[in-house]
Amino acid sequence: MIQKVWKYIEQEHMIEEGDCVVAGVSGGADSVCLLLVLLELRKKIAMDLRAVHINHLIREDAAKDAAYVEQLCFAHNIPFTLVEEDVEKLAQESHCSTEEAGRMVRYCAFEKELGSKKGKIAVAHNKNDTCETFLFHLFRGSSLKGLSGIRPIRDRIIRPLLCLDRKEIEAFLKERNVDYCIDSTNLEDNYTRNKIRHHIMETAVKEICPESVNHIYNACERISEAYDLIEDLARQGYMDCVTVAKTEEKEKYHINQERFLRLHRTIQGYVLMEVLSKAAGSRKDIESIHIRQVGELMNKQCGKMVELPYHLYAKRDYAGIYITQKEIQKSDSIGLEEQRILITDTIENTAIGEQKWIQARILQKKDIDLQNIPQKKYTKWIDYDKIKDNLVVRTRRQGDYLTVNTLNQRKTLKAYFVDNKIPQEERSRIFLVAEGNHIIWIVGGRISSYYKVSESTEHILCLSFIDEAITREKDCEN
Repeated sequence: MIQKVWKYIEQEHMIEEGDCVVAGVSGGADSVCLLLVLLELRKKIAMDLRAVHINHLIREDAAKDAAYVEQLCFAHNIPFTLVEEDVEKLAQESHCSTEEAGRMVRYCAFEKELGSKKGKIAVAHNKNDTCETFLFHLFRGSSLKGLSGIRPIRDRIIRPLLCLDRKEIEAFLKERNVDYCIDSTNLEDNYTRNKIRHHIMETAVKEICPESVNHIYNACERISEAYDLIEDLARQGYMDCVTVAKTEEKEKYHINQERFLRLHRTIQGYVLMEVLSKAAGSRKDIESIHIRQVGELMNKQCGKMVELPYHLYAKRDYAGIYITQKEIQKSDSIGLEEQRILITDTIENTAIGEQKWIQARILQKKDIDLQNIPQKKYTKWIDYDKIKDNLVVRTRRQGDYLTVNTLNQRKTLKAYFVDNKIPQEERSRIFLVAEGNHIIWIVGGRISSYYKVSESTEHILCLSFIDEAITREKDCEN
């Protein structure tokens, strides 16, 4: 089996001489097998092998898994890193599923361990995982890309065990008399993947065809090859028939009708998806119905138009279709010029309009109780130690972003407004406290996670928004 994996690694060009390879090791059969295989392969190719284990703080017995992996690494003289993160809390803060939050934590930990070193992140997906992913996407209604399974390489992530099925992995460990941990949550049917694994795949193997796993895996490989071909053709089609005109505020994508109609219908759909996703800045919420609506414009008269997500619209002209964002009416914006916020040990007011101002004051950690951080809508405490530049209050600008969780992952201000269903006409009226393009506080809303006060904070900046017309919130002394 070692030779089989080595051949697969060579075929996919996964590891180079002198690479640092960070292995994600949960303690389960797959990841333990991965670590042992990499140990063996280190005899064939020089690599700096390291292991990272994540405790998601969900299961009471999770600490036992961490201890097992640490002992395994100690026995084989492999550097070991333990990361503990409250994934359920992170999921709530980030408004995502526990599975997605866990995935973010894992890959951030792997990337941090690898850092700027030349190397790869090795994870233990196998053929069965590919089959489960294929069925999961198939049942939910996926594109061709979603049916191509799991790729052997994505950026710096490699999957050396994709050439093995779970039976081969368990047989390898049994032959070597190696124990492994069993995650109790994997035995439950609370997650969709577990239902697919325990009921659909087991039934397929036992009652339909013993080689079901291999057959689905092989089908995914063929779909993946077909998708790669389509992507190449779509890329060529995009370059041939799409032009982009840029202004300071937006981009205008034009699709030439004559050249577009020469493309195969399948390629046309992929070209339209690429145009819409570029114009929107995201593929989220771009659906097949939007692709169809834009495609149908090619057969309609000049001037016809369709509304699209992200305040985009597509309009027919004499030469084809152009796609861009709606104009923001001048009346939608208060046009607030950038105002520097005055910061001293006393209360300072920065005027931002008639009967409106921002109050700012620095507080010392020793003088306040961190257990009573204000949760008011218009008063926020900020970690002043993290501020390196002048703070300003203004309205939105292109390139604005904020951090949305403890991992400091970024989200554009535009995406935040879309996700929180802030009407287009209100977005340019919202006051923002900013350090460069980093939005510290959306006044009346959330603050950026990066600037949140923590136990390590020594100096606190108290900010209050005062509007005599709508609020009488007390200032920082409260």
